[in-house]
Amino acid sequence: MEMHFIFSDKVVLLFDFWSVHSPAGMALSVLVVLLLAVLYENIKFGKVKLLHHTLVNMPTFTSQQQEETDQDSSSSESLPVSRPRLR
Repeated sequence: MEMHFIFSDKVVLLFDFWSVHSPAGMALSVLVVLLLAVLYENIKFGKVKLLHHTLVNMPTFTSQQQEETDQDSSSSESLPVSRPRLR
């Protein structure tokens, strides 16, 4: 397989079964690769957004706060729970 730039419309892209034999096939292949890239980026963005949403809604207790709430469960004075800062 040649590993340099060529100017031809008869090439194999990515896999052996993905052969292009015409300019229209090359244009369609470029469109398919572009759509796959956009889909991949959308999945990455959705994953980050879901992870951020999960972390924001997650209750945060440290072991010390958990021990204090167990010991002083009848006490009216309790420490407020603070949320960690996210980058």
